[in-house]
Amino acid sequence: MPRNLRDKVILISGASAGIGKATALACAWEGMNVSIFARRASKLQGVAKQVSDLNQRAHFFTGNIANPEDVKAWVSEAYDTFGRVDAVYANAGYGFITPVMDMTLTEHRAMFEVNYFGTVHLLRQAMPYLANTEDGLKHMLVCSSCLSEVGPPGSGVYAATKAAQDMLAQSMRAELAGEGFSVTSVHPVGTKTEFFEQAKRQTPDEHADRIETPSFLMQTPEHVAKRIVGSLKRPKAEVWPMRTARFAAAVATAFPGFTAWALRRGYEKKTAKAASAAQRSGDAEPTKGP
Repeated sequence: MPRNLRDKVILISGASAGIGKATALACAWEGMNVSIFARRASKLQGVAKQVSDLNQRAHFFTGNIANPEDVKAWVSEAYDTFGRVDAVYANAGYGFITPVMDMTLTEHRAMFEVNYFGTVHLLRQAMPYLANTEDGLKHMLVCSSCLSEVGPPGSGVYAATKAAQDMLAQSMRAELAGEGFSVTSVHPVGTKTEFFEQAKRQTPDEHADRIETPSFLMQTPEHVAKRIVGSLKRPKAEVWPMRTARFAAAVATAFPGFTAWALRRGYEKKTAKAASAAQRSGDAEPTKGP
């Protein structure tokens, strides 16, 4: 029997746009009260108003998910506002395309601070409130990725953060089961959100063509949010909004030799295409006079 979400409270990070925003609205539609967190206050205010328009209570907090003090203050304030915390969704994250050895250590660490440690901060701060909420859902959700199972060229560091989140969720799922907790990892494919626009801005020009995702691998944030709400009603270990992606990931891990060949071939083709485009662009430039 599905769990009743009416008047339950969920905390969502990275909720100013994309999957986080769509999940906040989908949860409100199901009767949940919502606390949202991100860096952009004006965007959060807009999402909070949409939640209120659905006749549900909304709370927002502006901060940096990589700062544990910001996360601590948010979770505490959310609990003071609602008097309970039933579920948390660690959704904040970002990525861009750069070969592993071309990415600076500062860029490596920054991505892990947001994607992985931001998740850790939220789960650690929320756990006592989840545990102490009477008749609560005790549900933790983590936004990993379909790339948690495979690291395409150019996405190695991003995929590493997503794999780390996935393993974190997998371990906690077993460790906390005896205390009544549910831990779910969410594995979206390409999603029509600001994520890709931000990724394009941060990706060096020579790798920009590699960030394009085929249309058949793109989904709407609303579709992903619907699957997340379904997991809140009926807890699952993993949510794969595109089932074929789960099958592909399983094949990739089962046949590493084939996966290595396919990734190498794809990388070589994209590299050759980029070089050809650069050559054509250079040939098209007018010759400057003396």
